[in-house]
Amino acid sequence: MSVRLVSPFAVGMLAAAPAYAEDSIGWHKGDIVIRAGGAGVFFNSSAEVKVAGNVVPGGSVSLSNNATASGELEYFVTSNISLAANFGIPPETRITGAGTLAPLGVAGRVRYGFGDLVARYHVGAAGRFSPFAGLGVGRIFVFSTRDGSVSGLSADSAWAPVVQGGADFHLNRQISLYANVSYVPVKTDARGLMQGLPMTARVTLNPTVVQAGLSYRF
Repeated sequence: MSVRLVSPFAVGMLAAAPAYAEDSIGWHKGDIVIRAGGAGVFFNSSAEVKVAGNVVPGGSVSLSNNATASGELEYFVTSNISLAANFGIPPETRITGAGTLAPLGVAGRVRYGFGDLVARYHVGAAGRFSPFAGLGVGRIFVFSTRDGSVSGLSADSAWAPVVQGGADFHLNRQISLYANVSYVPVKTDARGLMQGLPMTARVTLNPTVVQAGLSYRF
């Protein structure tokens, strides 16, 4: 029976191989990543409504939640720090009277889009699983409105801060899974005519946006 001797150097190389493979699959400075998936928009809405300049006691509105397609473009300034721009297909939310304004029913509909720019810090960026946290700024764009029980409905676009958390899981060097949750504290103004009287509303939107999908690294 023969005995094969293995050098300490070879043993070290074998021991290091799995760690090297794991490290190489993570994020690196200069990576450009495109992401595509779905998004859910969950509003925590309320409003102060005025009719003919007078506050409607107990009157409010609620906004319907939405699902849409979304995407991101991300650039890694370092292996841990990245900048990500978010975009998506504009959904339409339904505005319904709430509280003492519930008899209004559907006040109108608004087609909107949300875009943001977020700086992220990735924990464990070299590994296969990498959580991240981010802060940034976003803007809700109002593209069109449709009247309901409120005629001549219009609403303003608005800027807002964005707080975000999420994670990536690398399937291989190019493709990974991602998921993130963003909170956007934002208010906007709406106006129109309610039963022929001028109506204004300061609307709190405060959406939580949940996104998930696939990433491709160039």
